[in-house]
Amino acid sequence: MTDADLIESLRRENAELRRQLAEALKTIEEWKRGHRERSKRRSSRAEGSRRGTGRGPGRPMGAKGSNRPVPERIDDTVEHPLPARCPHCDGEVEDGGETQSTVVQDIPEVRVRNVRHVGGVGKCKRCQKRVAARLPGMSALGDAATQVQLGPGLIALGLSLHVDEHVTVHGVSRIFATWFDVRVTPSGLCQLFARQAARAAPAVVEIERHVRTSGVVGMDETTIRQNGDLAWAWLARTDKASLFRIELSRGAWVAEEMLGKDFKGIVCSDFYGAYTRMGEWEHGYCNAHTIREAKKIAEVTGDADAVRFCERLRSIFAEGQKAQVSGDADEREHVRRRMDYLIGSTRFSHLPDVTRLQRRLDEHRVGVLLFVDRPDVPMTNNASERDIRPFAMQRKVTGGTRSSRGSFTLATNMSVTQTLRKNGLPLRAWIHGAFEAHVAGQPPPSVFAAPN
Repeated sequence: MTDADLIESLRRENAELRRQLAEALKTIEEWKRGHRERSKRRSSRAEGSRRGTGRGPGRPMGAKGSNRPVPERIDDTVEHPLPARCPHCDGEVEDGGETQSTVVQDIPEVRVRNVRHVGGVGKCKRCQKRVAARLPGMSALGDAATQVQLGPGLIALGLSLHVDEHVTVHGVSRIFATWFDVRVTPSGLCQLFARQAARAAPAVVEIERHVRTSGVVGMDETTIRQNGDLAWAWLARTDKASLFRIELSRGAWVAEEMLGKDFKGIVCSDFYGAYTRMGEWEHGYCNAHTIREAKKIAEVTGDADAVRFCERLRSIFAEGQKAQVSGDADEREHVRRRMDYLIGSTRFSHLPDVTRLQRRLDEHRVGVLLFVDRPDVPMTNNASERDIRPFAMQRKVTGGTRSSRGSFTLATNMSVTQTLRKNGLPLRAWIHGAFEAHVAGQPPPSVFAAPN
């Protein structure tokens, strides 16, 4: 090709690029113009709406869906007479035969029932020892009960406020005094919660037995303070139970003791070494952690390949979820091949954090993709993170516990309350049953709903 031909070719190419650029600029300008016009129309409609109603934006008062539903149970009905005179013109009002109604939800006057329990006292003819009727709070041997004690309703409320709503014992004490005229010190509440935990200990054994015989168990841990020392709140959970334990150690032995040496199921967790080194059990790992880590690497580095790695990882897990639901063998195999290719790719070798993530995925690839072949294994461990979040709230509000006894009390009561909630059982009714069982020398009621 001669120089003249080359120049002509470049001239034509330049002209074509100019034409394409002009079309692109025209398209962009048309989009901008349309966007401005659409914004103006939306703004004018909103302004007109505000001018027409004389109010700001938002759903009109009384619109459908703005009111709470009428409760199914109506405890009382109050009749209101029709006014004799019109409030507008003072004319005589004629009954139209129609009615209107509203339901007022309110708390009646809160009063605590003070019930005195009286029982006889005698003496054994054989051993001459004192024998007394078993009152609430007494042991089976008839040891003396406290002069005044709180009943199951107040205990259930106190536990709910402290464990579920994360109110401090000082706050619970103030609420009891303000609303119920019940005077109980924070230390008294701590002792009360400790006694309730002791009564609930058999229920924790039941929860532990359920967890140890389950096919899939999620585990997690978070920090908490015990008498100022760093401790860890541990969780082992299923859809029906939550088992908590507080220890001064973050070692794998805690998790192994919670599950027991005979555990045959699958442990779902993050990549913390205490879990990866646990026993010979099958592991399913939390892929949400991996995605978050990949996203963070992409955001910190700003590298296009890091972004590409994160997007491909997301895509593989999304495809894995579809394959988990469909159960299609070809789809599952395709997910595994894609993961193998991503792990083995050298495209990301210039990114140390990505290559580190690749090595981890390679080391634990069976557990990472276990959810694809097992419908009962979740892709993430988010359920465990939600279950253990109340301990993080307790740490933030109360600062932790003051003793090993306090840690046992908190872990026990938290295990019971969460398990009851998962099974749709009311806390008050369960504590009332635990009280009656204690008086009768029996174990507390089951924390699991009876099978249908």
